Amino acid sequence: MEPNRDDYAAIVSTSERVAWTVDGIFGGRRIDASGPIVPASWVGTDALGFLDAPELLTLNHCRAFSYVHLLGNYEEFIPLHLSDAVQEDWHGDRDHLRALLRFGEEEMKHQQLFLRAERVLEESCGHAFGRHFDAGKRRASELTEAILAFPLLPRFLILLALEWGTQRHYVESIHDRDAGRGDALYVDVLRAHWIEEAQHARTDALEVARLARGASASQLSRAFDDVAGIGTLVDGTIAGQVEEEIATLSATHARAFSDSQTAVLRDVLHRSMSTIIVGVSLGHPRFARVARELSRDGAAKLGIA
Repeated sequence: MEPNRDDYAAIVSTSERVAWTVDGIFGGRRIDASGPIVPASWVGTDALGFLDAPELLTLNHCRAFSYVHLLGNYEEFIPLHLSDAVQEDWHGDRDHLRALLRFGEEEMKHQQLFLRAERVLEESCGHAFGRHFDAGKRRASELTEAILAFPLLPRFLILLALEWGTQRHYVESIHDRDAGRGDALYVDVLRAHWIEEAQHARTDALEVARLARGASASQLSRAFDDVAGIGTLVDGTIAGQVEEEIATLSATHARAFSDSQTAVLRDVLHRSMSTIIVGVSLGHPRFARVARELSRDGAAKLGIA
């Protein structure tokens, strides 16, 4: 795989030009909880006949919460991941190191952005939402430790997929839609994230090319086993957050669902959540091209033909 024509100095320059602040996004604004906050396609439950309109609206709000909750906690590992890359060449090219360090600082800001979004969602909706990741950071720490056990290349590959995926998801489900985009403040939160993730994906692509340059065919193929391993970790968090969505729905409406209804909810919510986080990422055409260029055998392990 050949690196693109990007360079680290250009990435830093663009990052400085498009920078935003968390306070600048939120100000004193609130989310309008009287209607859907995110597009119905994010949830996929509208066709379930055993849910009424208020329950469908609550699930929509749950999904808005779950999305920022999961992304914010996924980003916990990134600064530590980047510090590993920085330590490999601490006395090396300054533009390279500045791009990595700025990347890490912006991911810390994204964590603050999503934590603020969690708080504003609960204030606006008037009730708490279930969280897979606990306030004590035990689960976030466990996920971070598990991901950092993998080598740098598959970590950068999964980041490249996820960052291209969140950009694609924003553009296809919100940015390019004339109607049904969702709440204006929530859209602004996602737009801010999208702007900086674009720079991060550029860095990821350069790092993937750099790390792959000296790797053997077998090492490159094995990297995709590790990408799948990280994907399994992510899927476990999705399953955990889906259980919290069902619990929030039940508590908010004082409703007990039957075993069969719970099973249907679990299946539909898991599939829709996996689609908007993992599906748009590993299925991104640009990621598929990178994967095939690195290792056709490895790409096939992820279902990329």
